Amino acid sequence: MRRGGTLTGARIAYETVGRLSPERDNAVLILTGLSPDAHAASHPADTGPGWWEAMVGPGKPVDTDRWYVICLNSLGSCKGSTGPASVDPGTGRPYGPGFPELSMEDIADAAAHTVRALGVDRLACVIGTSMGGMSALSLLARHPGLARGHINICGARARCRSP
Repeated sequence: MRRGGTLTGARIAYETVGRLSPERDNAVLILTGLSPDAHAASHPADTGPGWWEAMVGPGKPVDTDRWYVICLNSLGSCKGSTGPASVDPGTGRPYGPGFPELSMEDIADAAAHTVRALGVDRLACVIGTSMGGMSALSLLARHPGLARGHINICGARARCRSP
């Protein structure tokens, strides 16, 4: 990990909605803040309302009739991905304060690995909300070409200065 330490067998909780096109060119990644889970919106397999119900679904701004939506729960969160409450395989007890110090780069790398493990080589767009906005910027910087577009909602912004 960027600041030292390792995680063995880390899990990333994710949920997908919509259909991946045969060309695999319609995937949209949503990176959340630290507290939301991967359930962004209701769908046939999970009809409960998601944390971003008004934005994701058929006919909504992130239209799941068009886009294959991947929503990740960030590494380090307590909503399904490996975090401090997870069991450390080395000790058999929760990591607790011994959980490695995370960076945005670690969260971005975990997201990129998950996207690629799902068979997506290039995202149509990455959407970052809150802390996910910072994760998205890190993902774009560390994995050039992984996404064609970027939408930052309530996240940090990058400032580029010419020399």
